[in-house]
Amino acid sequence: MTKRFLSFSASMMIAMLPGAVEAATVTIGALKDASIFENNVNNSNGAGPGMFAGTNGMDSPRRGLIEFDIAGNIPSGATITDVQLILHLGQVAGTDSTPRTIGLFSLMADWGEGTTGAGMAIGGTGQGFPANPGDATWNARLFPGTLWATPGGDHAASASATSVVTSVINNAYTWGSTPGLITDVQTWLNTPATNFGWELINLDETTAQDFRAFFTREATDATLRPELMVSYNPAVTTGGTPEPGSLVLLLSGLFGLIYGVRRRRRMQIL
Repeated sequence: MTKRFLSFSASMMIAMLPGAVEAATVTIGALKDASIFENNVNNSNGAGPGMFAGTNGMDSPRRGLIEFDIAGNIPSGATITDVQLILHLGQVAGTDSTPRTIGLFSLMADWGEGTTGAGMAIGGTGQGFPANPGDATWNARLFPGTLWATPGGDHAASASATSVVTSVINNAYTWGSTPGLITDVQTWLNTPATNFGWELINLDETTAQDFRAFFTREATDATLRPELMVSYNPAVTTGGTPEPGSLVLLLSGLFGLIYGVRRRRRMQIL
């Protein structure tokens, strides 16, 4: 009983030390998502229920864009420890059953979601729709005048994470935590102005009809919408080092408690 009491008391005192923090996990919904189409360079799909990555029957790539509000959901100064992206599959190209590897590439420039494709079924949005001003397209990140430096999206040279996606409709697929994903989210938290999200790219854009379409934030069923799960350690509010006076007082109190308990035990024995 005495040992448990001392252990509990010590834990309570340590928790009272300046800078004591607890890890946390938050689930964030997509801020915006869209698709762009190589064979229809002036088409967009920002409000449709599907986000495409891979080729159509004419071997033309389409790519997905997705962004999450990191700074608005995680406290400033936090340290990111784990990041997982969860997407649900909504459509497969034709009868393609070959597992496809989809990469997440950090985007280097801002882009517009737009309102094209609203109210459509996921199967009717694979070619996109004529873009409105400010929409993202294959050539323009903000249609019509603000172009990507590279058609198809300005993104990092290597994927921050990949996931193998089969053909099970409505199944959840996870891009598991990697150093790349953690670095992306940490950078976006530290410097929100650089947060442009990720581009979803099928790593095989040479095989015809291999796309995968994932449900977007506009999906009717809320359980199928994109989710980003982020674990983090909050910032130490006092800079991480307790003031000497506070530390001395707390340790003195702990030692005094231990001494008092031991003294009482000796008196009981006598």
